[in-house]
Amino acid sequence: MWEAIREELQSVDQQIGDSLASLIGTLPALLVAILVVAVFVLIARLARRLLAGVSRVSRLDPMLRGLFDQLLTAAIVVFGVAVGLGVLGIDARTIIASFGVAGLIVGFALKDLLENFISGILILWRRPFRVLDHIQVGASEGIVEEITFRTTSLRTPDGVLVLVPNAQILTQAVRNYTYLGARRTEIVLSLPPEVDPEKARAALEETARGVPGVRQEPPPETLLLGLASEGYDLHLRYWTAPDQETVQRVESAVRRAAFATLARLREPAKSAAHADGSTDASQ
Repeated sequence: MWEAIREELQSVDQQIGDSLASLIGTLPALLVAILVVAVFVLIARLARRLLAGVSRVSRLDPMLRGLFDQLLTAAIVVFGVAVGLGVLGIDARTIIASFGVAGLIVGFALKDLLENFISGILILWRRPFRVLDHIQVGASEGIVEEITFRTTSLRTPDGVLVLVPNAQILTQAVRNYTYLGARRTEIVLSLPPEVDPEKARAALEETARGVPGVRQEPPPETLLLGLASEGYDLHLRYWTAPDQETVQRVESAVRRAAFATLARLREPAKSAAHADGSTDASQ
């Protein structure tokens, strides 16, 4: 019995000795690997400072700068770890290949999320609009409150917060009214044939110029369209500030003023038509 215990203790002692010898043998390589990783971490910090300087000069979006900062740091550190593993005699290519396959699987499963993420990067890079711009994307219109990597938040004039996926923004036409600084509105007005078109045009343009909120440059204009036996259409165009609240308020005022002007124009025309009718009847 004592002989068996003694042999077991000798075996354990041998295993401990082998482990210590192996550790001591690999200690120089381990220290070198740690030193290599530390050097790459230092390189990553220097690269981040360089990127910050370039970003300030190029006025890169802060969110985009943060993303590039993280990606650059991760790439340098991962490369440093791979080199460190190579110093220890570990083939890092197998590990990297495993991560690559896993990344493809995750990317396929999160296709829509990645599509919106990439679209967000392109939006921040190209800057078709910025926060506080008044834009319209499809049926959604409002003030841009926030731009993230996945969605863009719009505040509509009635106070509703709309989250538009970034992928949808890149596939649809985007109207940026703030970029132009003004927005054109067109009102179609139908007139009877007895109202002189030139008088109506001059009166409507003068009326529009007198409405608060209508810009004098470019000046309001009217186009004669839709001519027919029962009358004709005048398209009144004018410019206002781009936000939707102002557009709606000014349009309401212009319509009221235009209807009042047309009412004044119709009265003499009706009187003249009535007088002509009376003359024909008397004859």
